[in-house]
Amino acid sequence: MSRLVHVAAAQLGPIQRSDSRRDVVARLLAHLHHAHEMGCHLVVFPELALTTFFPRWFMEDPEELNAFYEREMPGPETRILFDTAARLGIGFYLGYAELAVEQGVERRYNTAILVGRDGKIIGKYRKVHLPGHDQHEPWRAFQHLEKRYFEPGDDFGVWQAFGGVMGMALCNDRRWSETYRVMGLQAPR
Repeated sequence: MSRLVHVAAAQLGPIQRSDSRRDVVARLLAHLHHAHEMGCHLVVFPELALTTFFPRWFMEDPEELNAFYEREMPGPETRILFDTAARLGIGFYLGYAELAVEQGVERRYNTAILVGRDGKIIGKYRKVHLPGHDQHEPWRAFQHLEKRYFEPGDDFGVWQAFGGVMGMALCNDRRWSETYRVMGLQAPR
């Protein structure tokens, strides 16, 4: 049986370090509304869509670093995305920095979620292949410190969604054939 899923790729443009979460969420909401007007079923936002790409900067202050992470999803500043998606009947994929407490230990992940047209989370994925380096390299104009600020995920899940089976991959994970092989060999959750 054939099906059509209309997907919008949302290009946010640059997010500055000084941009508030509220301002960024307002931009995401504008994309949700625009995609809905175009008849889309799903909006795909980029990696770390709620913040600037902060692995470009070396930071040692935990308070400064923690400001980039979400402790819950949805949280107080992102709840409106989920409520709007449900009201409009449009789903979304969202990449963000996650600070999770697992067995009493704080863990940081480069995470993405798939949200259904009902505003509920269908699945969560954490980036497995982290590029870059884990130590400050002061000779570089910009850093690429994903290995410093995130732990690798351990799973390429697939979910029943939007009338089919969907998986998720961020950035560097798309470069590895194992990503697609693992997704292709499993049943949806």
